[in-house]
Amino acid sequence: MKTCLVTGGAGFIGANLVKKLLPAGHRVHIVTEKNTSLWRLANVLNQVTIHEIDIANFEKVNTLVKTIKPELIFHLASYGGMPQQQDQEMTFYVNFESTVNLVNTCKEVGFECFINTGSSSEYGMKSEPMKEDFILEPITDYGVAKAAATQFCLKEAIVNKLPIYTVRPFSVYGDYEAATKLIPTILVGALQDKPLALSSPTFVRDFTYIEDMVDIYLAIVKTLPQSHFVFNAGTGIQSSIQDVINATQLMSDKKIIVQWNASEQRPWEPKHWRADNLLAQQILNWHPHHNLAKGLKKTFTWVKNHLELYSAESICHATSTTQQQQI
Repeated sequence: MKTCLVTGGAGFIGANLVKKLLPAGHRVHIVTEKNTSLWRLANVLNQVTIHEIDIANFEKVNTLVKTIKPELIFHLASYGGMPQQQDQEMTFYVNFESTVNLVNTCKEVGFECFINTGSSSEYGMKSEPMKEDFILEPITDYGVAKAAATQFCLKEAIVNKLPIYTVRPFSVYGDYEAATKLIPTILVGALQDKPLALSSPTFVRDFTYIEDMVDIYLAIVKTLPQSHFVFNAGTGIQSSIQDVINATQLMSDKKIIVQWNASEQRPWEPKHWRADNLLAQQILNWHPHHNLAKGLKKTFTWVKNHLELYSAESICHATSTTQQQQI
């Protein structure tokens, strides 16, 4: 039984991670911004300790860490991964400066494992599967801030020989994802027989199912590698939005109607986007167990059984700086 600190624990990935930590008997503390919706944690609120702290409030974060002395730290607090999060100063403050502060504070009290959550956006535009040792060429402030945080964590791991790691997620989807994201939008539309307004059918991502994403955090804690500190969390398979539609259509008894090119295309939309996950397989013995069809089938069933959550707009559209969004 360990004392765990999960920043961004009310967010999509964070909440799913929390629900995997609790059955193992861990004491879980969650840092989340005041007034953040806790809908993802509704069925486990009596099992966790919630700390309503702005992750950028160094003094309060420091006090919390020194009080609870977490052995395992899962850092998922983030800002800038959603289209409406455009504040440049906040992007660097939350993603980089807050990470530096959290690492430095945890160093003072000691810990067994610190896992920072990076982003596949750190790589920028690549024409081949992205490897952890590629030159980072981010093309957004969010990607730059995440890359800076990763480099700081890597420096601390190498120079000070600390168990500090970074996971780079690739387009995570699954249970409890925000209603505004691509896959929930498609699945809810299919279930409610509503036309979908989407971007280009050719846009691509490496879609990673949430169970596989959570498993890589636990694999790092179990393994505590000595010479590798950054890992991709992706399937290694690139899929288009059209692929998602096609897979969903196989599960739906109604014809899915799509209005394509309904939104303005971003000039930097990639033509290639997939992870090279060989390092995680070799070092962590981690393997993604869900291809797109398998992960979508599970997600479709879950959304169908929890459709009321995606009808409550005030709940599903709530976001904050401490919620880790799809990356």
